[in-house]
Amino acid sequence: MAAVEGVELAEEIRAPKPHRPLGQAIGAVTVIAIVQLLLVLMFGWSASRATPHDLPIAVAGPAQATAAVVAGLDQAKPGAFSWLATSDDAAARAAVMGRKAYAALSFTSAGAVLYTAAAASPAVAAMLSQLLPAAIGKATPGTTVKVVSLIGNPANDPNGSGIPISLIPITITSIAAGAILGLLFKLRRRRILGLLGYSIVAGALTTYALHQGLGIITGTWWKDAAVISLACLAISASVAGLSSILGPPGVGLGVLVVFFFGFPFSGAASAWEFVPTPWGHIAQYLPVAALDTTLRSESFFAAAGANAGLTVLGCWAGAGLLLAVIRGSRTGGRSRAPRHSAAA
Repeated sequence: MAAVEGVELAEEIRAPKPHRPLGQAIGAVTVIAIVQLLLVLMFGWSASRATPHDLPIAVAGPAQATAAVVAGLDQAKPGAFSWLATSDDAAARAAVMGRKAYAALSFTSAGAVLYTAAAASPAVAAMLSQLLPAAIGKATPGTTVKVVSLIGNPANDPNGSGIPISLIPITITSIAAGAILGLLFKLRRRRILGLLGYSIVAGALTTYALHQGLGIITGTWWKDAAVISLACLAISASVAGLSSILGPPGVGLGVLVVFFFGFPFSGAASAWEFVPTPWGHIAQYLPVAALDTTLRSESFFAAAGANAGLTVLGCWAGAGLLLAVIRGSRTGGRSRAPRHSAAA
């Protein structure tokens, strides 16, 4: 008997494996190509159409001086800026530090001061540092303009590109974790524990890498870790919830919303006011943009302006966890196949 089984096993090993039809290979390649096309279009369109829309700038000083500059900029770039009138120089600085404005213009008898904050958006700070002094010189010739950086980029990340780049791996790995937990873990309790465990561990390790390892973020360690962990939970739980209900199509839906739409329109590389309207504003209600805003607020601005992002992340995390427990078994009991008597 053993010899016969050995012969059959050998024949099975030698037997040619069936090949997948050519149509399946063509279909898979076509789908990948379409995905690449969509990514190129969405990322490319968002970047190539980047221009400011209602970018908030605080202004303080005599009405005559401020009115001339505001009118000149509004005429040169209609709809590009929204102006926040402040009482004095201190209030103008406070608007930037509180993340109510990306920059502030303060006019005094000695000249004008432009306050910027590259930590909020390096691209915006660089643009305004060139555009606004030129506009002031044109509106009020002879006025000297001093540019003061209130909160710059960390010394280890002078260009401020660390956070936008870091959002990519955080998003991809969180989507992958949610897909695995949603598709493979049928027990609700294990699914939830897996999501919570992943978020805490991933948030702690990522914060250590960005904080101590690379020096990209400089806030309080445990607060930064809490923000990143909440973002990991928001993304992974939403994907896990969708996949547990819809199966693999749920993963695709999560990727479409969180990454395909949420990332290119988040404004993480510049500012969401640079993204074509209304997509930049809509993307602020998705996890990627909320993480970018909240992490910058917590790390560089003493949590100023973080509440909106925390609310968005909390809603996504809560909704995802709720979806993740809708379907699945409550206990870990497994059904066993009935035992047959060995006797014939």
